[in-house]
Amino acid sequence: MEFEDKARKIVEKECDDYFLGIVDLSLAKNAVIGQFKSLILEYPRAISIGVTIPYKITYEMLMSKASSIYKETNCQLKSITNHITSSLEKEGYKALSLPKGVINDEGSVSLHELVADLANLGHIEKNGMLVTREVGSAVNWGTVLTDAPIKETK
Repeated sequence: MEFEDKARKIVEKECDDYFLGIVDLSLAKNAVIGQFKSLILEYPRAISIGVTIPYKITYEMLMSKASSIYKETNCQLKSITNHITSSLEKEGYKALSLPKGVINDEGSVSLHELVADLANLGHIEKNGMLVTREVGSAVNWGTVLTDAPIKETK
């Protein structure tokens, strides 16, 4: 079974509406990725997972620290990325589940959004947010870095 299929099964145990992409960071021609050169040498491929936030949630509700929806998607991402990391490690590969960071300042781009952009899951706007064609910016992103020889998604 290809790893993408295995990753999809892991994601689908946690949520129904998601994005999944795999990218070879060593081939990426992006100035921002250059900042992570030593990390990419150790973990040249990345798996991007996006959990869709329910469409009825307003931006203000999402940004609220008390928002149970935001906390729930963070918990889903943590569980998903930890399971994918464990699966890769059981196969003898190195893997690193990146924790969800704090909310970015406007105009900055997190590694999660950058990897999702490189995996063609959306595009980064001027404000630093990744926007998908399907649901706009209503996605919470997680990332797993690995040295496993997994195929890029197109």
